[in-house]
Amino acid sequence: MNNAIVYLIGHYGVGKLTIGRALCAATDARLFDNHLANNVIFSLIRADGKTPLPESVWDMIDVIRGQAFRAIEELTPADTSFVLTNCLLESYPGDRAAYEQVETVADRRGNVFLPVVLTASDAAHAARVGSPERAERLKHTDVQSAAEKRRADELLRIDHPNRLDLDTTELPPAEAVRLIIAHAERLA
Repeated sequence: MNNAIVYLIGHYGVGKLTIGRALCAATDARLFDNHLANNVIFSLIRADGKTPLPESVWDMIDVIRGQAFRAIEELTPADTSFVLTNCLLESYPGDRAAYEQVETVADRRGNVFLPVVLTASDAAHAARVGSPERAERLKHTDVQSAAEKRRADELLRIDHPNRLDLDTTELPPAEAVRLIIAHAERLA
């Protein structure tokens, strides 16, 4: 998988980071997990994964994310592949802009753009969201509020010809990686 930007999108606990890491290990792609940018700010304000965050954190994180995309565009070889992760919601206007920013970066670099929408059952979400590993990464860990968010906030509607949908409820990460690579290779 060369010259691709794979964008893993889904609610909390669908396996974005797990699949992203496995995909990078299998392909030599570079990972830009959304928490790489988020945790610069989250660590300073001691985000605990349960307490609501001040709205101003998102503007600060956008600056960090913007610089990361600038580095991807200006400082990496064009044939480098990237895997990005994010929870993007239809009801958050900034999320559409974030998606379009990644699509624009892929276009400018001449990368194949592959949005992958990950879903999972309510039971799988509940089992994953409260894990200690998520707490260590300063991720959302409140099972109840995560379930409420999934019910109330629809994932960003993505109408892209390269879109791939995967339900990770019973799908092992290695199989998800195989499906993503096969899809990327068909598009190349």
